[in-house]
Amino acid sequence: MGTRSNTDKAIRNIMNWAERPEWQDEQATVFNAHLAPICDRIDISQEELVLELEEHGYGGMLFGMVFEDFICRRLPPDDKNIIDDYLKRRGWRESVPGRRYLQQLRDSVLSLYEVVEVSPGHHCDLRDLVRDGKTFRVYECMGTQNLVKWDRIAARVLMMNGKQVFSGGILPFPREASQSLLRVLTESQKQFKKELSRAAGKEAIARISSDNLDERFLQDACPAFTSIWLVHTLERLHEPLPEMVNRDGEALVFSETRFPFLAEQLEEIAEQLDAAPEWERDISDEPTWIWLSETVASGNKPQHSLAIETFRDGQRPLSGTLKLMPGVLTLTTNSLERAKHAQELLEALLHGRIGPALSKLLTPEQLMAENEPRQQGDNNRQPVVSIDPEIAAEIIQNTMDQHYRQCLDEPIPALDNKTPRQCARSKKGREKVIEWLKHLENNELRRAASQGQEPYNSRWMWDELKLDKYRDC
Repeated sequence: MGTRSNTDKAIRNIMNWAERPEWQDEQATVFNAHLAPICDRIDISQEELVLELEEHGYGGMLFGMVFEDFICRRLPPDDKNIIDDYLKRRGWRESVPGRRYLQQLRDSVLSLYEVVEVSPGHHCDLRDLVRDGKTFRVYECMGTQNLVKWDRIAARVLMMNGKQVFSGGILPFPREASQSLLRVLTESQKQFKKELSRAAGKEAIARISSDNLDERFLQDACPAFTSIWLVHTLERLHEPLPEMVNRDGEALVFSETRFPFLAEQLEEIAEQLDAAPEWERDISDEPTWIWLSETVASGNKPQHSLAIETFRDGQRPLSGTLKLMPGVLTLTTNSLERAKHAQELLEALLHGRIGPALSKLLTPEQLMAENEPRQQGDNNRQPVVSIDPEIAAEIIQNTMDQHYRQCLDEPIPALDNKTPRQCARSKKGREKVIEWLKHLENNELRRAASQGQEPYNSRWMWDELKLDKYRDC
């Protein structure tokens, strides 16, 4: 029988042992320590909380974390531990690897780690953000499948057969949640050492190594991890999606407007578009034009909205595109207001040469809904938009390059409204910029992984800010 089977069997056995009457009260006490404060805060029952988490796929994840805390605890009044009890009374039933796994789990502590590198399905390199900050390798198949660089996770790491592995419970921590957790742990750790010093005396504390002090602190800190994770997770689940707008604060609506015309007028229409100041040939000798608006953004972007825009040459906003084909002129824009304005311009410019407009409108939600069956393998449904993957990749790369080159010289709220270039010049600011860059890179890696695409390579930003030497340390 393989090692994984042995450890799985050991965990099933300890879960069954936890159902014995003599452990029910102790288990309920530990679960209350994790869940009751949050339930009281948002005024729901533990059953309602668990149901909501299960609905979003988080139930098993949280249960694993809390249950591991329960079986690792030494409970009053005589420091009894459920794993010790099980191994003493039923340990003879376990394989050697199973007993070793339970013993390692019993002596483990929960900590917060940052993923420095990852080989999905094989291993990952972690940095401990609570203790010494050293980087080490964890060998894991399932636990690394969904990790990307700069992820932050709460986990227990065990030593098995000379290699470090994860235990069963892993909580992914968004960056904001991890920063909140680190602040809480820092303050709690100071208080813990003060109380321990008063109880045992300064000389006794001095004889305890820093590593042992950290481990003793973390043995009781697990509820802080789950509480902060729950607060941020529930806030995110209840948070409304941001309204998607363009740079003028107009609701994002993808419009396609078609103007019919007689085939013999194609060349004349092309000549008039070439002569019009509002329209510019996108590619020489290609029947496509771009609408480069010279107007300044209105600044009326609604609060809690996400602004999406495309630029040419990093500065000129692209307001629409035209494609001229035999018998039809097609206009595309990203808002109703732009569609109406462009239609008025074209009807005035090409009066008598184009027929009545026929429009199709799609909100971002409708666009995603129409594409969803195709993403799920519905080959009978025609895609809403067809674009060459290489062209799409080039458009994304150019757009992202332009966006982030602008960002380097713009005030960023996460950087105290300073530009990344300004912050990179000081030690304190440099630390914030590094966190900002990690956050950007982590989000992009997650997006690319979820969509099966190659991620945007933002390494040039580290070089541009002269921070490349800090990227992998």
